[in-house]
Amino acid sequence: MCVIQTVRMQLIRFCDVTSELASKEGEGDLSLAYWKEGHKRYFEREGTYSEEMELIFEEFALIEVV
Repeated sequence: MCVIQTVRMQLIRFCDVTSELASKEGEGDLSLAYWKEGHKRYFEREGTYSEEMELIFEEFALIEVV
């Protein structure tokens, strides 16, 4: 268990996600291509994928591990 603090929240369209944001998520090889492929597959399975869809990116800081 841990305590986190939200540092920033950003509303951004799928097609406008940057390589910096993709790498902050920390998955795969940290590339934008990897991020887009994985998230596109997920949203297609959910039936909600669109290049123009809006996403909420939350950045947070680890405050304490309890």
